[in-house]
Amino acid sequence: MAKMEQLRNISNRIDILERCRRRYLNKHLSSTGLKGHQFLMLLMILHEPGISQEELSRRIDIDKTRIARSSIFLEESGYIERRRDTADRRKYHLYLTAKGEELIPVIRSTTADFGRIITAGMSDEQIGVLEEMIAVMLTNARNNDEQERI
Repeated sequence: MAKMEQLRNISNRIDILERCRRRYLNKHLSSTGLKGHQFLMLLMILHEPGISQEELSRRIDIDKTRIARSSIFLEESGYIERRRDTADRRKYHLYLTAKGEELIPVIRSTTADFGRIITAGMSDEQIGVLEEMIAVMLTNARNNDEQERI
């Protein structure tokens, strides 16, 4: 019984932590007009220029429709450019614009600040162990999700 309660607590706390992260980013980056996953989208596009909307959806685990809507918003806001795939006209590839690139240091700084806040009082070793444990949990969750889709 204690283990089930611990597992429930872990899941709940991860969920609460994500909501806290989202509120923090939304508050500290409100001047950009962006929200939630749109910050993560820009960072992913920075690291993989030309990434397709579909691949972006898979990587950050957000449904394709939401990614498509956000991509249109980011393009209209001048942060990204969407280019149609020459072989598949339904597919778009995403690229940062100069305006989008200017926003990256602000996003990185804000996310780093949040990281420092949530790991305050933890040693480097504890942070490393936590990172490894979360990676295992994420792999397990994704593997389960893939098995359920089959």
